[in-house]
Amino acid sequence: MEIRDMESKDYPEIDRLMKELHELHVKGRPDLYTELEHPYSREEFEKIVSNPGIIAILAEEKSVVIGLCIGTLRKKSGMVEMKTMYIEDLIVDRNFRGKGIASQLYEEMEERGRNTGAKRLDLMVWEFNSDAKRFYEKQGMRPQRYIYEKEL
Repeated sequence: MEIRDMESKDYPEIDRLMKELHELHVKGRPDLYTELEHPYSREEFEKIVSNPGIIAILAEEKSVVIGLCIGTLRKKSGMVEMKTMYIEDLIVDRNFRGKGIASQLYEEMEERGRNTGAKRLDLMVWEFNSDAKRFYEKQGMRPQRYIYEKEL
C-alpha cells in the first residue's frame, strides 16, 4: 500500500469513496443530509488538490484507491491563534477496513500537519458514528466540546 497526494486524475475514485462517506451521513442523519450524486463536484475537487492550505492524501493498492484523508490548515480566530490541522474527511473503502489503513492515513495527516507547524489536530464526528469515535480515541484524541441541538 502507498500513501500519496491526490491528483486531478483521482477524481472518479475519490468521488466513489466520498459517496460512501456521504451515504453514512445520510443514513445517520436523514434530517440534515440529502442524497447527492457527487459530494464534491469536479470543480470543488480541483480546488482541493490545488490549494496549498489543504492536504489531500489517499491510500492506494495496486492502482486502486482504497482510502482518503483531507485536512485543512486553519488558525483559531477568536481564540488563541494557533495553527491547526483540521481533518475534513477520512474514509477507507468498506472492503479494506480492519487492516490499519485508516490509522496510516491519520498518522500521515498528523505528521504532515506537524511539518507545516500545526500545533493541534481537530475534527468533528457525528454522535451516531460510534465507529469513528472509537477510532479517533484509539489515536489518542479526546472530546473537546459538545454541540447540542433541539428540534422546534
